[in-house]
Amino acid sequence: MGANESAEIQVNFNHPNSFYSAGEQITGNISFQSTHEKLTLDGLFLEFIGELGFTTRETKQQSDSNGRTRAEPFTEYHRIAFMTVCFPVVQPQYGQHEIILYRGQYSWPFQFTLPQCLPPSSVPMTIEYPYVKYFMRVVLNKPWYKLNKKQIYPLIIFPRVSLNQIPSAQQAVPFAHANRKKLQVDGHLLRAGFIAGSKLSFQISLQNPKRCEIKKIVATLIQHRQIAQTHHSEIIFRSDLVDLHEFSGTQFDRIYNLQIPSVHLAPTYTYMSQCCAPSINVDFNYELKLDVKARGLFTDFTLRVPVIIGTEPTLDQQELINSYVEMPPPSAPVYDFDEPPPAYESVVSNFKQ
Repeated sequence: MGANESAEIQVNFNHPNSFYSAGEQITGNISFQSTHEKLTLDGLFLEFIGELGFTTRETKQQSDSNGRTRAEPFTEYHRIAFMTVCFPVVQPQYGQHEIILYRGQYSWPFQFTLPQCLPPSSVPMTIEYPYVKYFMRVVLNKPWYKLNKKQIYPLIIFPRVSLNQIPSAQQAVPFAHANRKKLQVDGHLLRAGFIAGSKLSFQISLQNPKRCEIKKIVATLIQHRQIAQTHHSEIIFRSDLVDLHEFSGTQFDRIYNLQIPSVHLAPTYTYMSQCCAPSINVDFNYELKLDVKARGLFTDFTLRVPVIIGTEPTLDQQELINSYVEMPPPSAPVYDFDEPPPAYESVVSNFKQ
């Protein structure tokens, strides 16, 4: 009898939202409902799996009806398990080779400590590739002549990135640019490092001696995610800066405080996986992009300012996290969704057992 006919498994984790920090302990309980009179198992165990997904551009030779060959490009999709940790939950008792379970309800606790150095899960994730995913897989290991039952449970895992421990995160970041009409934009981030839910603060100053009309300045926080050679840019928020719509004054100076969404936001992090040769690089970084839209030809320009996103704020930021400052609504959705995230169930069939 197949495993789907003989048992029902439910896993409860100590974090209902399935979010964990690297180095944290995962604990929980496996509830097992056997509906078979007698069920024989080799064991029941859990697997913790980290997976990288990326693409490469390849070529293949195609022949036409005349026998001529040509190279055609195609996209190769890679799913690499860069970490797999297996630990038993139920094993045969000493002197026995198998476990026998009868009809009824069973329950077993488990615990597992995550490694300290892990790349962050791909959050947010509006396209399937590239990605970093984690999940726990429950394996009901039956005798060799019967199919194993496997269930997977997705997890979100972030490394701990404390802004207090990154000196550059507490320093100001200057920026400056001018167009051909002598519109000069100067400014600086008040600090380089922020966390989700905090205010991204920067000062901006304009010198506009020729009264070049500014149609608008758009501020966009962007996450750049690169795994191997696959890169993806994701918009976290976009907002028009107030008081700069159709502005034609000679001077302007203001501090802006833009709200970073209070969601799970993968921190700035670089990781090198040694699971295969050559090694695979994983890089998450952010930038604030300021698009200056001015009247006239060849007058627009863009400033790009690096931003550090952490998981733990500086001491003075902590006091401001819960304060609320009314801000104008963003001019675009918080996230740009190209397509829904992929189902975790689709991952299992791609693993090499």
